[in-house]
Amino acid sequence: MLNYSKLKYKKTLLFFFILSLVSLFQSSLKALKDSCDFQWFPSKLLSQGINHYKYFLEGGETFKCQLGEYAHGLQVVLLPFAYLEWNTAKIIWLFINLFLVFAIPLMLCKKFYVSDELTVLILCIFITCSPTRNAINLGQQSLFTMFFFILPFIIKNNYSYFFSGFSYFKYSVGSILAFYYLISKKYKLFLFSIIPSLLGWIIYFIMTNSDPITNLFEPLKLILGKNYLKTNDLYSLISQIYIFDNYDLKETKILHESFKLYTDTSFIINKLIGLTIFLSLTFIFIKMISNIDNELVKLSILCLIVLVFLPHARYDYILLLPLLILSIKNFKHIIFKFNFGIIIFYFYFNRFIKHLIGYDQVYEIAIFLIFFIQLIVNLMYLRGKNNLILK
Repeated sequence: MLNYSKLKYKKTLLFFFILSLVSLFQSSLKALKDSCDFQWFPSKLLSQGINHYKYFLEGGETFKCQLGEYAHGLQVVLLPFAYLEWNTAKIIWLFINLFLVFAIPLMLCKKFYVSDELTVLILCIFITCSPTRNAINLGQQSLFTMFFFILPFIIKNNYSYFFSGFSYFKYSVGSILAFYYLISKKYKLFLFSIIPSLLGWIIYFIMTNSDPITNLFEPLKLILGKNYLKTNDLYSLISQIYIFDNYDLKETKILHESFKLYTDTSFIINKLIGLTIFLSLTFIFIKMISNIDNELVKLSILCLIVLVFLPHARYDYILLLPLLILSIKNFKHIIFKFNFGIIIFYFYFNRFIKHLIGYDQVYEIAIFLIFFIQLIVNLMYLRGKNNLILK
């Protein structure tokens, strides 16, 4: 009877794995039609010696939704794609994303000793969840960023610390890893990790003949110009609390939308207040996990901090994967059942409910509060003696 049950379980897993491949195939077809967020055009401009930050800030025409709101290094890394036609480039990028969809969960499961059966289950969930499908559809760089973000927790050598700096190209994710290195007093690792960003900046300002200092701050200027804010992360919520509101706004057209370039002193003060709160809480939360020995726990909490604290979109919730693995491995404990339930809800039902009720700011804030509470509860639990019984 036991063998029959085990066989039935394996057949069920195989069935779900086949369904997952079908889902992945559908996402790939959408990526071939779309992939609008793959940053090919900014790298194309770079290959022609054009500073894409300045180009967009001055109202230059865009290609799809590719504004290049990333660090210089990403455009440098993507330079080989700039010499390909768009349709060819996005196909190759799709295959890279498909590789990462399998590589990321398999590497994590192998590193943290997840059984073969549970590995297949985790892989099926990751392939079919809404954030992963969204990342593939849009040709997003989130899988690329996540791969390098998790690398130092999987491989412990100077090469992995160096390549972990590739995650810095996407500020909203990589900055948390940089804070982790600094707050944990891993200064050597931090120095290794900033090399890619420094090299990317140097190559960029040389290729575009830009002033080095001006160019250093242009990515931030472009991000502030876009004023990308949502309602389900701490930074965006803080940024919408206007202590001063007499802004002198200059508007420009990007992607046929109005983007606000703030030059008023009161705007800067508001941003500094928001940034101070964000940095203070980030310091406190990372400090709380700096002495935890379990690497999967650290990684899970850092990924939660990214999702709770910084502006993000649905595809960034692929960062829930480490916590999903931790929760499945330790499912007998009530807190991990709680984690698993929240993750599955967001992966499969959040989008449906949003479409059902339409965009609702209260609902978005509720999602933020759920993940914020999840972060606090996990921090308090995992720092305690219960950490000793984790697998």
